[in-house]
Amino acid sequence: MRYKLGAFLLIAGIVFTFFDGIYYLMIKKEYNFTMVGEVWYYIHPYSLQIIQPIVERYIMVFLWDPLLLTMLQLPFGLFIFFIGFLLLLSRIILKPRKMRN
Repeated sequence: MRYKLGAFLLIAGIVFTFFDGIYYLMIKKEYNFTMVGEVWYYIHPYSLQIIQPIVERYIMVFLWDPLLLTMLQLPFGLFIFFIGFLLLLSRIILKPRKMRN
């Protein structure tokens, strides 16, 4: 399951980055990519406003500003490419053990 999801996210990251770059460079004439925070806002805008106080109050204060805020400002295509790469890498590192009978 990790292999299929990782391969799908890896390919989707490449395709999304390519078409996002083409859109911004050819149509908008600027060098700007769609960020993770923008995609999250398009999917569910209110959860993005709710998650910040929850993370700062109940988990860790420093987790929001340097880590999660930086993650939200990453290009979306590269982010899903990286997640797919980590899933594929985890399959190589964490190989299932063969059972001996």
